Amino acid sequence: MRIESILAPTDFSETATHAVEQAVELSLRYGASLHLLHVVEAPGDDSGGVTSALQDFLRKLEDDAQQSLALKVDVLRGSKIDVRYETSSAATPYDGIAKKAEALEPNLVVMGTHGRTGLNRILMGSVAEKVLRHVPRNLLALNKKAPLIRASHAFERILVPVDFSEFSKRALEMAVNLLIPSGELHVVHVVASPIHPSFYAGGVTQLFQLDPELPKRIHDRITEWLEGQPVESIVVREGDIYAELEDVRKDLNPQLVVMGTRGLSGLDHLLVGSVTEKMVRISEIPVLSVH
Repeated sequence: MRIESILAPTDFSETATHAVEQAVELSLRYGASLHLLHVVEAPGDDSGGVTSALQDFLRKLEDDAQQSLALKVDVLRGSKIDVRYETSSAATPYDGIAKKAEALEPNLVVMGTHGRTGLNRILMGSVAEKVLRHVPRNLLALNKKAPLIRASHAFERILVPVDFSEFSKRALEMAVNLLIPSGELHVVHVVASPIHPSFYAGGVTQLFQLDPELPKRIHDRITEWLEGQPVESIVVREGDIYAELEDVRKDLNPQLVVMGTRGLSGLDHLLVGSVTEKMVRISEIPVLSVH
């Protein structure tokens, strides 16, 4: 799939500004149009009406945002990027982003993530995570410390975690499309294997100890599953999925992690969670989630 249009929401924070810079680099790399969006959070009309003073305040916020975006766009147009900008008001930033994504149908949404964990994440949530969960568009998320992938070096090394699902297959196809001809594609599969306590007495703590040939069988299955796609390396690990993926990422030093997402929501999301969502939240490099 070609990247022809990119939506980059911004709240003008350091994190969002960093994400916009990444969106600019990708626009330069692929000749994609870039749409900048700022959403002004407005109260609903069902709470007794919005006062005139508040309406004036919201208009002032939109005007200020328009001016900030216009200044950014003036600079970008000097780079010959097809860039547009827009402000809108919505009940929440997510609502505004979701509405624009539905109308624009971009190939890619690029957003910053604050990387909140624990109680802060539960209380404050994450707009990027909500977009990942509910908006059926490919999402590139990165925190403010993530290294930018420059147009001149995109994409030389990509890591793709797989679980043999159709979601992983789509992620692999995206990675192959993005990778430069001489680039490195790395594939990793992590086996999450809780061992029954009855094995502890014998010193067995891992499934690979019980079945030493299992890693090779998984490696062979991945090779077959790849259907001849050349890869630089295939890594098979066992343990905590998030921890093992992070260890592999540090060892291989890719520019980008590409993962499929199941789009879980509601009770399913609460019970099952999402490996991709957690990677988006904790990864030190950009993570591209593919729908």
